[in-house]
Amino acid sequence: IMNKRSYYFDNAKFILMGFVVFGHLLNSFINDNELIYALYKTIYTFHMPAFILVSGFFAKGYYKKGYLAKIAKKLILPYIIFQVIYTVFYYFLYRKDTFQLDLFDPNWALWFLISLFCWNIMLLGFAKLKPILAITLSIVIALLVGYVDWVSNYLSLSRTFVFFPMFLIGYH
Repeated sequence: IMNKRSYYFDNAKFILMGFVVFGHLLNSFINDNELIYALYKTIYTFHMPAFILVSGFFAKGYYKKGYLAKIAKKLILPYIIFQVIYTVFYYFLYRKDTFQLDLFDPNWALWFLISLFCWNIMLLGFAKLKPILAITLSIVIALLVGYVDWVSNYLSLSRTFVFFPMFLIGYH
């Protein structure tokens, strides 16, 4: 049985991916021009929250048997593979003295994969709450996490907690 595709969400994801690529392209020119910097900041204000909101919308089936194994295969396995590739790339690019692979500190855009995995895990608990309570609680946690020193880039925890309300809103 084939699920019917949603052209609305297909197009939304395509446009948001375009903004991600365009935003990263603009990053090289933000120091040269004030208008480019303003455009860059505008794109970065909404493109990831919107992408995360759409991801939450598609986070259905978390309660099914084998769901965690499925998302681990889809998210954690590519994360590990690309983390190794980036580590090797940066080792040779920057001619570092030692080769150090750190699976707990995501390189570049890999934070999204680890955060998406965590959001799906967090959904197991938050989906049991009433939507208004779950979203309010996630916002309070997102605000409080900024005051916790050890929550940083480690496992992308800062982004995971800060963006989780958007994921949860998308889910609901």
